[in-house]
Amino acid sequence: MNPKKHNNYPINDKQININHFDVFQPETKRPLVIAIMQKLIPFAMIWGSLMLMYGIICMYINSMGQDEFYRFIFFLRSPFVVVLNCLALLVAIYHSISWFNLVPKVIFSTKSNKRAQDYLFTAGLWLVTIAISICLVLFVLK
Repeated sequence: MNPKKHNNYPINDKQININHFDVFQPETKRPLVIAIMQKLIPFAMIWGSLMLMYGIICMYINSMGQDEFYRFIFFLRSPFVVVLNCLALLVAIYHSISWFNLVPKVIFSTKSNKRAQDYLFTAGLWLVTIAISICLVLFVLK
């Protein structure tokens, strides 16, 4: 077999595609900022989880009579932490947008061209998310 000739297996439009993950992998190349944000999703989620755990630990220790919660508040006021939290929020919003746009493509048949059905399902997901967020904000502000 000659390694320089790669035309032994021609790829054409009539060939059956056995890759079932075409929905997840678009054929177009994404911009660099979007590619970087996709790589930062796990780190942003870990950062948010660590912030929540640290706050809960400080609240628990504060209930025993120490002033750890005030240290947590001053830690959150640091400019570096504010920037990291803003970046984590932006990455989380991008992550939710990409997942909400991906869910209809996975649930419904990709061969049907029912774009209205996809938009309605995505809009329903957003409405549920916004409603739960408003309820949580109202619960916290009471």
